Amino acid sequence: DNEISVRVPRTNERRPNPLYTTNLLISNGAESWYDGLEIAWDKRFSGGLQFQASYTFSNSEDTTSEATFVGAGDSNQQGPNAQYARAKSRFHTPHRFTFNGSYQLPFLRGQRGVLGQVLGGWVISGVVRLSSGTPFTITTTAVDLDFDGFSEARPVLLDPSIIGAKVDHRDTSTSVLPRSAFRPITFGDTIDMLVPRNAFYGDGLERVDLALSKIFQMPWEGHNLNVRFEAYNVFNHVQFGFPNTDHSSTAFGTITGVGTSYTPRTVQVVLRYRY
Repeated sequence: DNEISVRVPRTNERRPNPLYTTNLLISNGAESWYDGLEIAWDKRFSGGLQFQASYTFSNSEDTTSEATFVGAGDSNQQGPNAQYARAKSRFHTPHRFTFNGSYQLPFLRGQRGVLGQVLGGWVISGVVRLSSGTPFTITTTAVDLDFDGFSEARPVLLDPSIIGAKVDHRDTSTSVLPRSAFRPITFGDTIDMLVPRNAFYGDGLERVDLALSKIFQMPWEGHNLNVRFEAYNVFNHVQFGFPNTDHSSTAFGTITGVGTSYTPRTVQVVLRYRY
């Protein structure tokens, strides 16, 4: 009657209050470390050009980043053992570059004729965002080692050479992250045999937005027409989502979705009349 095992986990009987199916104790018991270097370049407006550019190189590590059912989850079954629990944070982004600026095109600028009024005075502006992909953890839902109802176990790593791999395209994801590089965890395996937390990286962000605009002065005082041609994600670069990270799933390693920051190329024309 008192058996607690994989066969008879008796999860509910071991709860502090069996009347409830979920009892959580959430604590901020983790440690974190962050180091970063930021380089910024701001150019004030001169010669028709102004811009801001920044680059950040950083490293973020912690002993766990969210391990409850309410979050995306970053499983850590190694408790307070920092030697094995410390790893990259879920939000670790080693490289990030941003640029935004505008440039007044010199062609026919200041011309009074019809040609100058139509083709002169246009301004091109843009935003560039480049960033590394964030890490993810390989888990397996086939076994619940501590019988707590939360299958947070990680498989055993057989091929250490794949640590740090970037899994960033649906056509190559299963070859970069092969199932054969892991095996299911069993009783008797030691902590140092498991695949580390957040040991692999998803697809990064590469996005360029551009706009071409001009303000046309109307014959009436205080009236003008602002014309803008806008293009978001100009090169239509796809940001793929994380692969299936459940080693016990038949779809392990496959990518079926896109990243949360991805939107397909969008082109639009904006007309604004002020009076």
